[in-house]
Amino acid sequence: MEVKIKERALEDVEGFKESHRAWVIDKIMELETEGTNHRNADLIRVNGRQVFKYVMKKGSKGGKDYRAIFDIENNRIEVKAIFHRDKGYDKQMISDRLN
Repeated sequence: MEVKIKERALEDVEGFKESHRAWVIDKIMELETEGTNHRNADLIRVNGRQVFKYVMKKGSKGGKDYRAIFDIENNRIEVKAIFHRDKGYDKQMISDRLN
């Protein structure tokens, strides 16, 4: 399934540590082959809407620990937001990105 990373999600990645940026994009592109069946992709509910959360983690404390929120639109995975786990799940930000 095709993966499209929305512009605002790409802007999220620009704020990550330089050494983590390519790793995050590579992990997201794994969704092309596994899609919603990926073992780290889970269905979640945000303001009454079902979307997917994708967990990307490597290492222990202080390691790489990112989340992506994506939806399926027109038979394509659309990544709406990407954030470091330390930022938590800002439901308002996620909701804004889904509109």
